[in-house]
Amino acid sequence: MLIQRAQFAAEVEGTEGDAETLVAADAFLAFNPRFEPRIDMHERYPVRASLSRYASLPGARSGRMTFDVELVGTSSAGDAVHFTDVFQACGVGETLVGGTSATYVPASDSIPSVTLGRYMDGKRHRIWGARGSARLVLEVGKPGIFSFDFQGADFDEADASFLSGTSLNSVTPPVCQDISLTIDSYSAVLARVEIDLGNAITLRRDANSSSGHKSAVITGRRPTLSFDPENVLVATEDFLGNWRSGAQMAFTATLGSAAGNTIAVTAPAVQYQEVREGEREGLSVLEIVGLLAQSSGDDEWQIQIT
Repeated sequence: MLIQRAQFAAEVEGTEGDAETLVAADAFLAFNPRFEPRIDMHERYPVRASLSRYASLPGARSGRMTFDVELVGTSSAGDAVHFTDVFQACGVGETLVGGTSATYVPASDSIPSVTLGRYMDGKRHRIWGARGSARLVLEVGKPGIFSFDFQGADFDEADASFLSGTSLNSVTPPVCQDISLTIDSYSAVLARVEIDLGNAITLRRDANSSSGHKSAVITGRRPTLSFDPENVLVATEDFLGNWRSGAQMAFTATLGSAAGNTIAVTAPAVQYQEVREGEREGLSVLEIVGLLAQSSGDDEWQIQIT
């Protein structure tokens, strides 16, 4: 089987924990999809004269899928991103304004579960009852990349043909250059920024389910921002002073300029949690991790596409 001959698909579940039948419209562009089945094997080793073991009993099942998606907009402003189902299943709320914008922010309720499927050269793997988390990496000279990590209540495997008649997003993602990035109103010189949604995922154990799990659920979140600015004079930007004072600072970055593909990433209240010295090709840099705190609630970060 060829790893590169593959498709990836997702669909919001009508009933939480019930696997959906995936169709062509559910397919979207993904990179590096990986599937990891899990079965808890219950070992039986009672005391007796023989040291031999009894066979184990297969117990609770679950599955994990990881994959990457480019941060990219749409051909028309106000349309949902092509990976909207998996984005929402990571606790992200979506607001669409036709012809104007698509806005994504953290959500604390009404978070859907999804069925995910990977089709690879004649075989299909699925997980369902799935929810996840994601990290967004903005690295100079590259498109923004979301790395998703999903847990599912169960999995299956079957021989299956590719989904026929798929229509994949054809918009080219903007690269991370000239992105007007600032934090604390300072245009830092840096190579990489990472925003981690920081979702805590728990599998709901359920003795009434055949897999032993009802679904995966998001029980909390701790979003963070990490970046690597060049070290500068205190008079230019007082990174340690902001850490010491507990300052909450605004972060902004904008990728692209085309209608439907202009992407603004913002956070209203970044609070430094760690500032360390580092090095990048002989340059002194700082390795900073900041908590993304709320302003008024469910607004620790925002991605708006116009």
